[in-house]
Parts: sequence; structure tokens; C-alpha cells
Amino acid sequence: MSYTVSEQYEIQEAIKYLVISINQSGKNPKPVILHSIRMGMQLYHLDYPEDIVIGAILHDLLEDTNVSLAELKQKFGDKVARLVQACSFDESIKNKTEQYKDLYNRCLNEGKEALIIKIADYIDNLPYMLDAKYSGDLRDFLHEKTLYFIGLVRPTMTNEILFQELNQLFKKLDKSSEP
Repeated sequence: MSYTVSEQYEIQEAIKYLVISINQSGKNPKPVILHSIRMGMQLYHLDYPEDIVIGAILHDLLEDTNVSLAELKQKFGDKVARLVQACSFDESIKNKTEQYKDLYNRCLNEGKEALIIKIADYIDNLPYMLDAKYSGDLRDFLHEKTLYFIGLVRPTMTNEILFQELNQLFKKLDKSSEP
């Protein structure tokens, strides 16, 4: 699949919107812009449809900025907004375990496209999540969260190249972090 000029402009608009939104109201001290662009470009180079690429680029905006779901719908359409919403934590859920389970189930219910974005998110974040600087309860929580996600999506995504990459990366990083 090759992207039309129009699709390339839409993807570029998503990147510009991401940068502007993070600069105006970003709340996350992590390098969200770089992370989001890496995810989008990974999916772009794997020829995923434009909506998935744009959803990946914008996936952290509801959590990390003052951007609303209505704004995303207006600017990028219902489908992209649904994908971003499915991949965003519900901050009204205070229990972190319930919060991630809710998010993963929403991705599963939204379908393969949302799962692809979440898998790309994991692939990009996993090296940081399993980094040795995280220890004790936080490391155990991140490990449990990752195992839950992999187990939940395996039946749906087992033949997807991105899922296979995530599974291999998790096994590799998990072994390298053992004492």
C-alpha cells in the first residue's frame, strides 16, 4: 500500500496538531512527541491504513493534553477519535489495575485497529517499562500489566506481525532483567 498525497498531508496535519497540542497544554514530562511520531511512523512503514497511523500519532492527546474528544472528532473524524479514545485511560477510574483492564477491553471491543495502535505503543514503551531503574512494586505492576495485555489480545492478534514483535521483545527484555 502506498499513501496518496492527500493521505500524506493528513498524516502531516496530525503530527502538526500533536506538536501544537503538546506545546500548548502537555502534562506529561516524558518525550510524548517523539514517542507518538515513532509509533505513527512504524505503522506508516508497515503500510497500515491512514486512520491507524493518525490514531497512533494522536493516541496520547486525551490523556496528556487538554484536547477533547469532540475536538479530535471535528479535526480528524469519528473513526480516529474512537481509536484514540479506546487507547486512552479513563481517569475517572482510580484503581490502576482496573484502569488498564478497562483500557485494554475497550481496545479489544473497538477492534483490531485499536489493538494495533496499543501494540505499537507497547513496543515503543516496553524497553522503558522493563528498565532496571524500575524496581519492586512498580516493576511488578508493569510486568503484570504487560502479561495481561499480551494474554488478552493473543487470540485476536496472534498472526499479526506487530503482536509477534511485541511478544518476542517482551520475552527478550523480561529475561534480560532477571537478577
